[in-house]
Amino acid sequence: MSKDQGKVLVACPTYAGKEYALKPWLDCFHAYTYEPKFAYQVDNTRVSRGYFERLKKEGIDVTHLTPWEDWDRTFKRCWQLILERAQQLDCYWIYSVESDNTPAPESLEIMINVALYGNIHLVMHSYPMHKAAAQASGIPEDSFMYHELGCMLMSRALLERAIDEFDLYGNIVMAIFNSCNKYEGGSCTLTNRFKVGHLDGFKMEFQNLGPSTVPGLICPAPSVPPDWGTELPPSLREAS
Repeated sequence: MSKDQGKVLVACPTYAGKEYALKPWLDCFHAYTYEPKFAYQVDNTRVSRGYFERLKKEGIDVTHLTPWEDWDRTFKRCWQLILERAQQLDCYWIYSVESDNTPAPESLEIMINVALYGNIHLVMHSYPMHKAAAQASGIPEDSFMYHELGCMLMSRALLERAIDEFDLYGNIVMAIFNSCNKYEGGSCTLTNRFKVGHLDGFKMEFQNLGPSTVPGLICPAPSVPPDWGTELPPSLREAS
């Protein structure tokens, strides 16, 4: 593998409702043992550019996107921007780490080694639902495990295919999975190989986008804690 093929863009869409997890996300990025790596986020906060300015102050490479009402069109554009940034930096890999997830320092290196050993384009690691949502719903935290964009390594080539064929599926997650299968990119899902935290912070969250049109992509916990949306994120307080 050449040096250029090893570059990784650690990226995610985000919004001000996830501001509670910003420092842990950044700490994780700096702690990843793999190099070379670059951080990039796409802020799609509807109501303000305050969080965008906060991300810039923290030194994160960031783009602001005015979102559509629905999740699917907004996330398609977010991932188009992530792809464009990966192309500009000539990153071979994209490590999708959602803005409230905290994979272990060794996670990126492990996932790349798995991808290289298996000659595959997609590696996922499962992670639990939010602990507070599970408690509010009266179900065990480990009764449902995510294995999608929260902790996912993919090649830039796979994301390019998924963006090109997005309209066949209407959803970025389905476009990635189905493109990988269609073009025999190969995939692997890891479980409990390393720790992946899923941080609670419901009191800062608010309705920013409508749900995905594809069923089954949202955590099945039927309830959120009663303090959901009761605290304004710091960047929105400062901007108001």
